[in-house]
Amino acid sequence: MYTVYLADDEQLIREGLAETIPWDSLGMNLIGTAEDGRQALKEIRELKPDVVLTDIRMPYLDGLDLIGKIREDHPSCRVVIITGHGEFTYAQSAIQLGVSDFVLKPIDVTSLCRTLGKLTQELDSEKHQQNEVKEMRVQLQQAGEFRLQRQLRRYMMGRTPRQQFLEQMPERLVRARAMILVLLQIDNFDNLTAAMDEETIFSMTQRLEQSIAKVGENTSMISVEESSGRYLLLFTGAWKEELSFGVRSYIRRLRMVEPAIEFTTVTSLLYDRIDHCQEAYEFVRRGCEYAFQLGSDRDIQPEEVQNGGINPLPDIPNVGCVIRSISTFNKKTIREDFELLANDIRQTGHNSYLYTHMLVSVVYGEIVKLLIDINCPIETILDDPLEDYRKILIRTTLDDMLQELYRFVARICDFLDKNINANQSVAERAKAYIEAHYADSGLTLDQVASEMGISPNYFSAQFKQSTGSSFINYLTNVRISHAKEYLKSGNYKTYEVALRCGYENPTYFSTIFKRRTGVSPSEYRDD
Repeated sequence: MYTVYLADDEQLIREGLAETIPWDSLGMNLIGTAEDGRQALKEIRELKPDVVLTDIRMPYLDGLDLIGKIREDHPSCRVVIITGHGEFTYAQSAIQLGVSDFVLKPIDVTSLCRTLGKLTQELDSEKHQQNEVKEMRVQLQQAGEFRLQRQLRRYMMGRTPRQQFLEQMPERLVRARAMILVLLQIDNFDNLTAAMDEETIFSMTQRLEQSIAKVGENTSMISVEESSGRYLLLFTGAWKEELSFGVRSYIRRLRMVEPAIEFTTVTSLLYDRIDHCQEAYEFVRRGCEYAFQLGSDRDIQPEEVQNGGINPLPDIPNVGCVIRSISTFNKKTIREDFELLANDIRQTGHNSYLYTHMLVSVVYGEIVKLLIDINCPIETILDDPLEDYRKILIRTTLDDMLQELYRFVARICDFLDKNINANQSVAERAKAYIEAHYADSGLTLDQVASEMGISPNYFSAQFKQSTGSSFINYLTNVRISHAKEYLKSGNYKTYEVALRCGYENPTYFSTIFKRRTGVSPSEYRDD
């Protein structure tokens, strides 16, 4: 709705136009009137209307002077002059001042409505053009930010040579004399989002991303999404002391803005050049390994990682292999990985009881967690789990302790073995069901689990075990895959593709598509 101001020294004209012009149907709103130019100028400066209707001859300040003042203060304002036949010379002068049109007295309402309707169309067109320019600028900015984020990510992960990276970076980053990297991860992200639908996860992460940007809008900070629920925040500046203080202040403010989301941050050392972000990345990744010992929802400082009393034990790669083997319930594979684990412990020289006790505790904890995830608490399998755990820990040698741990795991495998084939069948049936119903915007994990006849928790765990992907991620991949086919066919508009792929909101679909592919749907179609 556009605003209109009327200035005329004849009360009859002011009241008549106010009552007879169908302002609403024209998309306009009469916001004020004045009987002289001086009053009109004062109120126009305050109200800033889109359109001014003004008489030429008025007390104190005539129409021509008023138009001149309006052009100085509010150049985009449209002006229509009201004039008599004997004032044509004045009308010519007004036209030179850039008025949009003029109306002769006595005023013909139909003619004036036609003039106002034309102005509405002009204003609509101008607004549309402005929006297009604004949107184009935003898109260009976003494209530039996305490109910069991708370049940073590739370099930090060792995929881009140093010289090429420096050539790609903006001058402001290359000139920066101080750099700090912060890794931010939402605590227990996989478990937290397991029961959420895709849109809820998106809303939560987008809210955090918006807060990350908003809190850092007055700082030189670049946010890079490393993975789901995990972000790299690169801070640069000219002064080391100022930057170090600024980063700590930023984290405190972010926690105040997002008190409902638990997250852990790891801050790197202070570096003097942007190309050190690769070293900083390795530093914060190591720091994440200490989060288990230090606890969640906290800020791990560089001194804690470097020399703050945390003495991390050597990395034993086969601990992860054992844990993955357990999730398959394959005793043969588990046996082999236990033997490799024992060899690794011996080679580290940390084959002490305390160290082995820690590893056993980690494995035992993962077993308990796995059984909870598949909705099969350990108490349903073992009569006295704590007693079985105690039997493991009282063993006096490395081999005996690991052997007892293997027997403990084997008993659980025997109990669950009968379900393996069924679980695999469940995953295959679930994938077929997803393929048949991906276009359903209301498709959820609970719905598919119900169709499979099992609990959501158990289904979620077994589906991820069989496919290597969470339900939400798998569903999104299926939808995006079909979206690509629809887009390349050239037969559907973007919003039609969104609906065909289970997305009721085209904007949300475009955002998800660009996150997965790196390009917008229209760019993918035109490529």
